[in-house]
Amino acid sequence: MDNFRKIDIDQYDEDVISNEELVEPYPKSPEQALSDAKAKSTEVRTLIGRGDIAGALALILTDYPYGPNVVEAKSVSPAHPFDLSFWLNTLTQTITLQSLLEIVNSTKSSDIPAAVKATSLDQRDALMKYLYKGLELGGEGEGINCAVLLGWHERLTEVAGTGCIVRAMSDRRTV
Repeated sequence: MDNFRKIDIDQYDEDVISNEELVEPYPKSPEQALSDAKAKSTEVRTLIGRGDIAGALALILTDYPYGPNVVEAKSVSPAHPFDLSFWLNTLTQTITLQSLLEIVNSTKSSDIPAAVKATSLDQRDALMKYLYKGLELGGEGEGINCAVLLGWHERLTEVAGTGCIVRAMSDRRTV
């Protein structure tokens, strides 16, 4: 009686849409994305040192790595341990998330609204995605302070509204 749940009904539909058709793949090669992430990380540290939190946020949230292949690189072990693109995608995501966490952890709570207001709508949505990614990884002992991330989430929601949450949850360009 439960066999009907195991039948792939999409095989009979000609108009089925795959995830690859819904989201454009990340346009950069893994090598190029990694070099960009390293350069951004260095620049973010410089901006944080100068106290330019809004500039650091704008830099890291512009042209961030996204998509199913990047997320796949984070969650699935490679078919071959020497698969270079797998490891480059994983490293790119890790560097980008760590750079964002440096910004989040080095910002005073009173400076958060001004920094968030200085970002564009797309950057706010990307920030929300990274906050959720940080909260997801928070229990894994990676030095992520979930209380700080929740404070940023609260301030971001005050500035951007609940639409930011909906866009971050429904966007298929995952981080």
